[in-house]
Amino acid sequence: MAWLGALALFVGAILTFAVGGDVGTLDVRTVGIVGMAVGGVLLVVGIVRLRRTPRPTGARSSSGVVRDGMQARVQEQMYRTSKGKIIAMIAVVIYILSPVDLIPDVFLPVGIIDDGTAFAWLLFAIGQEVTRKRRSALAARER
Repeated sequence: MAWLGALALFVGAILTFAVGGDVGTLDVRTVGIVGMAVGGVLLVVGIVRLRRTPRPTGARSSSGVVRDGMQARVQEQMYRTSKGKIIAMIAVVIYILSPVDLIPDVFLPVGIIDDGTAFAWLLFAIGQEVTRKRRSALAARER
């Protein structure tokens, strides 16, 4: 979901800042702003989901305890993204969507480069966390 949000945010930014005109009765900038907002929401939801661990698939007793001890150990060993990194990634999404920047966008091209740099770090961080989760899941299955 984070990748879909990043794509929607990117396409929305291109429509907002680089493309002008109307498509039918819609202003392209309005479509871009809506795309950026939807992309931001999807991105935040995807980032928060990085913290979750998959639910165990083992049989549960009436008390909710997993019967299979191996499944419980695998569950405990799954990789979880740290709260600090999730907070940093959400702060970057807010920074990208916020009209207030450290370097205003009117100072071209430097004003847009700071947002682009933040977006590049965000993509790198999401990719890194997804890779770590997959490696952890594969290692847990091999045990």
